[in-house]
Amino acid sequence: MATTKLQTGEQYLIQTVDKRIALTTHRLIQQRHPLSWRRTQAVKLEDIAAWEVKPTGSQLYLGLSMLTALLVYFNESFFLLSGFFIALFFMTRSQKVHVLTAQGQSMVLPLDVEQRHINSLIDMVRQAQQNRLDKLGMQKPVYNGAKATAVTSEPNAMAAA
Repeated sequence: MATTKLQTGEQYLIQTVDKRIALTTHRLIQQRHPLSWRRTQAVKLEDIAAWEVKPTGSQLYLGLSMLTALLVYFNESFFLLSGFFIALFFMTRSQKVHVLTAQGQSMVLPLDVEQRHINSLIDMVRQAQQNRLDKLGMQKPVYNGAKATAVTSEPNAMAAA
């Protein structure tokens, strides 16, 4: 299991084989690179407001493409090299899961897995989140782009009209 200290009453539900992501009864924990300043990042399940699956590529290839595109001014053969780096940028894109919290923070999960496995992970976290919210008597927060708010049980004025 991960070396993260658990809170009182918290138990591990599931963990990846490489021990980089752990789901507990209270939190979603991400182990970072051993040389990073903060080794772990955790999000409480009741704070998770939304999920986004975004394709991301290596910014190094994009920067090298721009640099070689500027060198076309001196020699036209750099045009092919620029196109090569653009092709590498698009070929190395992978899908990353972004967990958005009610406070507007984001946590990027380091996953390079297929879409069906990402969906099963999201479903598993949603089920653990619902169990946690039921236990605390809270409602799921809603993410509104720039700012997230908690769902209230007030009746909608538009529905009454």
